Formats: sequence, structure tokens, C-alpha cells
Amino acid sequence: MQMEQAGTPVVEREFIFTTPEDRGLSYKLLDPAHSKFANKVAECFKYFEKSVKRSKCEDLCTAEDIVQRVSLNVSHLWVSCEDDKIVGCFVIGFGHFPQSKGIGAEAISGKFDFSVITPVVEKFYKALGYEFFEMTGRKGWERVMQPMGYEFKSITIRKRL
Repeated sequence: MQMEQAGTPVVEREFIFTTPEDRGLSYKLLDPAHSKFANKVAECFKYFEKSVKRSKCEDLCTAEDIVQRVSLNVSHLWVSCEDDKIVGCFVIGFGHFPQSKGIGAEAISGKFDFSVITPVVEKFYKALGYEFFEMTGRKGWERVMQPMGYEFKSITIRKRL
């Protein structure tokens, strides 16, 4: 459910989308046009670093790359907040294929309740015309996401040339 900031002109809104607090957490899609966006991105940098390190793909993407992607609005930056303090960040990227377009989790780190935020993210992007949500992660993510209807699709194998 979208929460409006009453009386705030659209161009001045800090958040494009906000959920009410649930179990102490609120989730917010940051507005890259807002004057405090760079400050929020800086607060998320440690989460970007953790996500990149855990992905074991530092040779493909760095925390600085993620900063650049969200700063250029190539990817969306969502934050998880507890008492208005950022306690987690996730980055959503976009994939356009000949038969479908979807979103993908590019970076996730921090505190979340995935059973709460995942349906919200799905509904938000479905309303924008996206047809699937894809994420790459370690085997444990399959157990977390399977109860919400996610299924294993493939395995990625990589070799440096």
C-alpha cells in the first residue's frame, strides 16, 4: 500500500513508496531526485559491500558500481528502516527480454522480513508492467523464497577466461 506524504509536492518527496511499519520495520523506495538521496546512498554503502562480498562476485561488481547504478537511477534503491534508521538495503534492477520483462535483486543485505516485503515489491512492480522477479543467491535463498511461490530455475557456473 502506498503512503502519501501529505502536503509535500511530488518533486520534493524523499520516498517514492513507503510501507507502514510491520514488526518494527518499514520499507521505502528512495527517490533519486531528492536532495538527501546521496546521504541515504552513503548510509547504505556498508550494506552494498556486505552484499558484494557474500555474493563472491567482487570481480564482476563492486559496492561503488552499485552506488553508480542507483545514483543514475539505472537500478532502484529500497531501504529497510527501524525507528527511521536504515537497517538494510536492497537494489532492484531491470531485465527486458523479447518475450517478457522483469525485475531482479542486484544486492541485498541487512535486516528484512522477506515474507512481508516480497509481496509488496511484487505488487509494486507488477503495477508497472513487470512480469517476473528473479534473484540469484546461495542455496539457502531457495528455502526462504519457496514458500512465497518462487522456484528453482537454473544453476550458474562460471569460469574466468
